[in-house]
Amino acid sequence: MDIRTHWNAIKSHPMGGWLKVAEPTLPVLDPAKRVLWCGIGGSLLPSETLVRAFGDDRAHGHWKPLASPEPAPAFHLQPGDQPVFASKSGKTLELWTWISRLRVMPGFGDLAAPILITQDDANPLATWGRADGCRILPIPVEVGGRFSAFTPIGTLPLAWMGRDASAFLRGGSEVIAQVEADHGPWRDRIAATVELLRDAYLRGISEWVLMPYAMRLDSLSAWWVQLIAESLGKVAKDGTRRGFTPIRAVGPVDQHSQLQRWMAGPRNLGVIVMTVDGTPAPERLDPPPGSPYPGLAGLQGAQILRAQAEGTAEALEAAGVPVVRWSMPALSEVEMGAFMMAWQAIVGLLGFALELDPFDQPEVEDGKKRTFKRLGRIGV
Repeated sequence: MDIRTHWNAIKSHPMGGWLKVAEPTLPVLDPAKRVLWCGIGGSLLPSETLVRAFGDDRAHGHWKPLASPEPAPAFHLQPGDQPVFASKSGKTLELWTWISRLRVMPGFGDLAAPILITQDDANPLATWGRADGCRILPIPVEVGGRFSAFTPIGTLPLAWMGRDASAFLRGGSEVIAQVEADHGPWRDRIAATVELLRDAYLRGISEWVLMPYAMRLDSLSAWWVQLIAESLGKVAKDGTRRGFTPIRAVGPVDQHSQLQRWMAGPRNLGVIVMTVDGTPAPERLDPPPGSPYPGLAGLQGAQILRAQAEGTAEALEAAGVPVVRWSMPALSEVEMGAFMMAWQAIVGLLGFALELDPFDQPEVEDGKKRTFKRLGRIGV
């Protein structure tokens, strides 16, 4: 497979701007105040991934994602809450539902000045924000929503938590540099993964599971699902329907709830088993008398988790299920940046390898039009 040809197709595509990683100037947010993050899809999932991966208990408690248009039960505004309104197009229905709801809630006037993450153009969100004197953190026009992790969508939550947003960007930049140079371990891993997934697809393997063995990475699977589903499920130019079905999982939870299907069901599925290395926290287990596992006294939870991941991968391989092992050296900002950028590159390259445009989503737009039709005339 000609990786260079597909890579050049990404670089020349009007929506290939995510290859240019730039460090934005970010406002300083008070970590002691809640962040009301209003957004959905690509305007939320990268942020949610990073908060859940790197946030402590306080950050998790102060992070309030407001996505679905349904009211949030028992949700009340607090003085100093920081609203963030995120939408690349500035037209997202769910976002405007929350803006309209917040404006009439008691305490709205005591919130911090809203921050807007959007295209800095004449879209409705940017226009409204400029009129109200809001800070706008721009998303480049040539960066699609599901490829927005390396814009303020990803870096602002990291900065708010006191984490190293620059390291996250460096991780992504290093991946791009290696693929561009056509040399390096990330280039080789990406090329091998693209070739494996394409060849498996030609053999009928159209469903893939991402299963990180780390509960902190559950939201990473959700981000990955959107990236795959919106990019690699398309009608090709010849009229054939092509693409992958991504499946969200997390170990060891889904080792108990989904493994039976993967091993004994139709042979149209592969599994990416992801582990996180690094030095585990010291821990002492003390099984009570009568425990069926008295040997736990000599182990740590990290050892058990690693054994579960390796045992599951071996069982899947023994059953004839394709398995990709993916090890993250440590749960750090630079490694997370490299992982997320690597999969953006994999998806872009795989799309062109399957003769699809990985950067559009025409059927999603059709669904939006039908939604507005059911709501009647709510637009200007």
